[in-house]
Order: sequence, then C-alpha cells, then structure tokens
Amino acid sequence: MRTDALVYFLLKSLPQAFFVLIGRPADDAKNYRFQSVELKELSFRLDGVFMPLSADISYIVEAQFHLDHQFYPRLFAEVFVYLKQYGNAPWQAVVIYPSRKVESKNISGYEALFEAGLVQRIYLDELPDGLKLGNGIALFKLLIEPEQAAIRSAKTLLEQAPEQVDFIQQILFYKFSNLTREEILKMLSIEEAFEAELKKTRAYQEILQEGKLEGIKQGIKEGIKEGIKEGIKEGIKEGELQGKLAAVPILRRLGLSDEQIAAELSVPISAVKSISR
Repeated sequence: MRTDALVYFLLKSLPQAFFVLIGRPADDAKNYRFQSVELKELSFRLDGVFMPLSADISYIVEAQFHLDHQFYPRLFAEVFVYLKQYGNAPWQAVVIYPSRKVESKNISGYEALFEAGLVQRIYLDELPDGLKLGNGIALFKLLIEPEQAAIRSAKTLLEQAPEQVDFIQQILFYKFSNLTREEILKMLSIEEAFEAELKKTRAYQEILQEGKLEGIKQGIKEGIKEGIKEGIKEGIKEGELQGKLAAVPILRRLGLSDEQIAAELSVPISAVKSISR
C-alpha cells in the first residue's frame, strides 16, 4: 500500500487528528465530512477534502511523499476546478510532507496564494513527540519513523492506546513488507497482547466469519504435521493473499478502483472482484 493511501486512511478514520495537525480543536472534526471528490472536467480527483457541514473553511488535503516539481501547478489547477464545480467558498490547501526534502520549490506564479495563507504545509519530521499531541498524531509520526525507531514507537503507542492496533498494524505491514504478521509480532515482543487486540478489529472479524483465516491456519498446521512441503508453501501463499485482500474494503472506501487496488496489492483482479462490496 502506498504511503499516501495510508495517510488518507488515517484522515478518514481519525479526522480529529487532522484538526490537531492544523492547529484547530479536535472536536471541530464533528463539523466536517471527509471525502474524495471527482473533478469531472479534466478527470482530476482530490483524494481528500474536509467539507464543512456549515459555514466554515473547506480543507483540501494532499499527501506528498516524493519530490514532484509539477505538484503545486497540479494542486492549484485542481483547487480552482473544485471551486468552479462546488461553489466559491473559503478554502485552504493542506499538504502533508514527510520532510522538507521532498517539497518542490517551483511556486513561481503562486506566491500570492502562499502569502495569503491559503496553503498550510505540515512536515511530519518536524512535529513534536506524537504522543504529546495525542495518539492520532503519533500514528502520523509512525509513518516516517526509521525501522528501529518505529518498533520502539509502536510498542509505546500500543501500551498507551491498544485500541489503535488496527491502524498500527497497517502501518507496520507497510514499513516491514518483507515480514509476515507473526514475525512482526515476535519482533515487537508483544505477541499475545497484540494478537488479542487484533482479534477485536473489524477486519479480523470479517475474515474469521468467512472461515478463511481458520482454514488457512489449519491447512498450515496439517501441512507441517504431515511434512508436506508443497502444502505449507500453498498455505503460506494463500495466507498472504487473504491478508492482502483484507485491505480491499478499506482501499475501496478510499476511492480506489478494483484495478488500482489489484496493482497496489500485486494480486489478480479476479481476487479483488471476489471481495463483495
């Protein structure tokens, strides 16, 4: 899963954290609806917009985790098409960067927009300790932590906010894509606590209800017991596939098409389409 998709996943799931990031009270999130907005004229899509439920500022949010010298020209083109389609209203573009290193300096022609305060830039590596600002901010910081630091931060966050286990596991799976879930649990030295919290998550329950997870575990156990190496390999492959497919509903809610999801997860399009909407 791309980092920007994880950012939008966090914004949609924890909108109060966004308002803390931009310096507003967390409770202001109740007055907004977060959604992806299609701009029909030029086939643009704004992946994240906080649209006010009453008179207030619209926040157009972009996560930019790589250097792109055409980023600001494209962003403002999308913003003004958005204003044309959805009506002129107070607005502010909020760009979330991992650091200043990936920000384009190409703002020629747009200086007035920056000077007017219409663009707010957030650099995750410059935020204070995430736990001091709240657990939601800590999740954003976890996105950019080096691997070893991420392990320590994840342990601390799980101790203080075990209810965030669903978000933490998504971030760790992204950061340690070469490891299995069991290896990540062992690395964190909190297998039992993490497993217990994981079983409470909606994604885990959906898989469990379908009987897939238990079937995969049982298949692996039987393969080991019988010493059938091929069976073990197939069980592991199936387990990896089902683990990836558990993210399909989340990515659909983020606005990705089935074809985009298949490309992101590196799975067959038929497997994605087999997941009911």
